[in-house]
Amino acid sequence: MPRQAAGGPHGAGRTALVVAGAGARGAYQAGAITTLLPRMAPHSATPTIFVGTSAGALNVVGLAAFADDGLSVAAERIVELWTDVESSDVYSLVSSVLGAGAAFFGQAIGVPRARLVSLLDTSPIRQTLQRLVPWGRLHANIRHGLVDAVAVTTTSVETGGTVVFVEKNDSVALPEYDARRNISYVATTLTVDHLLASAAVPILFRPIYISDGCAPERSGWHIDGGLLLNTPIKPSLVLGANHVGIVATQPRVWPPAVAEGSRRRRPVPPDVAGVAALALRAMLGYRMIEDLHELEFRNALVAQGLAVSPADRPIGIDFAGPPLEQAGRIGEIAEEVTGGRSALRRFLRNPAPSVIARLVGGDHEDRGDLLSFLLFDPEFTGQIAELGRKHGTDPGGKMV
Repeated sequence: MPRQAAGGPHGAGRTALVVAGAGARGAYQAGAITTLLPRMAPHSATPTIFVGTSAGALNVVGLAAFADDGLSVAAERIVELWTDVESSDVYSLVSSVLGAGAAFFGQAIGVPRARLVSLLDTSPIRQTLQRLVPWGRLHANIRHGLVDAVAVTTTSVETGGTVVFVEKNDSVALPEYDARRNISYVATTLTVDHLLASAAVPILFRPIYISDGCAPERSGWHIDGGLLLNTPIKPSLVLGANHVGIVATQPRVWPPAVAEGSRRRRPVPPDVAGVAALALRAMLGYRMIEDLHELEFRNALVAQGLAVSPADRPIGIDFAGPPLEQAGRIGEIAEEVTGGRSALRRFLRNPAPSVIARLVGGDHEDRGDLLSFLLFDPEFTGQIAELGRKHGTDPGGKMV
């Protein structure tokens, strides 16, 4: 019989861990999880529901797969995996340059079936995930009730909506379609394809065709779930959580309003890198901030006895992410690593990050932000994992 989740300070229910999308910044999240979990423990908030997007999906699947060792041990295992991975384990630089170039040229001159579907050849990541994730343990931990549910978000190319693929045991009910947010829930047995689809960053990574034997009617092309729902708080709640631990690489609060006279002025228009960096910051953090504000507002109504239903309970929130004053620190570390004195040594050992650093334009802040998503380099991931540990001990700022 599946183990029943323990009740927390907010009433009977489950605790969820929600991990946002982040590319190579997933190493920061892994570090943050190691110190967030002990912070949640005093109020009996041990996660049994795990929900993630993109790199966050990799983190939650890994945690659930190693959960039979204990979550604290599992979290350390995830940090080790992130800090061992190199760019060659994720994408092939040579194949990317040659393949993208040939596809672009063929498409431009009208070669039949020539199609540029992505800029990077990410075929190595499939073998990497098959090797690193103990899939059998994942399924067994869910089946035996050690983990109640693991959910991975993607974006459907056909419908343009969010699809949440959920592997769960019988103690968890599958949520209905969310018409307000266009979120569909699909019960399945998770595979490497679900992870690849969740992490398929538009333009950079190849879209993934999921042929789901558990739900064949939902088979189709999928891309990064972060496009619409980078921090999947809502799915964790409808899966039954009344306490959530949220892990992100963006602050939980808006930047302060800046007087016009002191606003940073660019001498020239932002280039493609500058605009892309802004788009990433918006996609990664802005919806999360809105959802957290909405959740805090709901909690305030419950506390005042003004909830929609008498059965409504406050939702406990623990957050792990950078404080506002260090919002750009991850990008700064990426810039420091790629521009350090040992650049030649790093190029010879792991050339992809150095080449990408030369191709990316923008100023230091923009370039560092963009690089931090693709910099699968132990020197970088090791540093940001430690930064995540530090930030995971602090709530990351108050909602205002």
